[in-house]
Amino acid sequence: MSQAEYNLGKHCGITFAKLKPASLYTIKEDEREIFIHFLEKFRAKGFEYKFMRVAKGRFLVYVYNRSCLEKILFDKHNRRFLQERGYNYKTLTQSVELMRERLQEEDFPHEIGVFLGYPLEDVRGFIEKPTARTGLCGYWKVYSNECEKQKIFDRFRKCTNCICNKMIAGQSITKIFQVE
Repeated sequence: MSQAEYNLGKHCGITFAKLKPASLYTIKEDEREIFIHFLEKFRAKGFEYKFMRVAKGRFLVYVYNRSCLEKILFDKHNRRFLQERGYNYKTLTQSVELMRERLQEEDFPHEIGVFLGYPLEDVRGFIEKPTARTGLCGYWKVYSNECEKQKIFDRFRKCTNCICNKMIAGQSITKIFQVE
């Protein structure tokens, strides 16, 4: 197993397990072909990827499950929030392209949290009070329902550890998720 395959499992495993609708992470230029090889296998299960930006030989990649992300982005509350921030889209593909364009203009637009499946109240909390001290910060900064979100973080960690342990034991990511 290559380091690129391991990193894909480590950083996108919770998305492949459908615990989270999307993941965003950086790959090195020399990992690009390996990454594409594996992601193409996941397309049959409804996963897509988009290179969001390139800088200094690194690619910022967005990996997402189409159906899971569609539910989030077309939820009336999330959609209204995104429209308020200039995201006018009719399709999932349009919405992802708009986010890609924003990433070209800004370092990390805060609404990206919605595209990663973060709860809207926490995305809003971060936008309104980015430096506020909160009791919980894990996969995102939590502004409400800390106990509930701690359970989500624990589930994410447990899933990631399980995937990584299986890969260390010799299983490929395609075998783990049955996409061979």
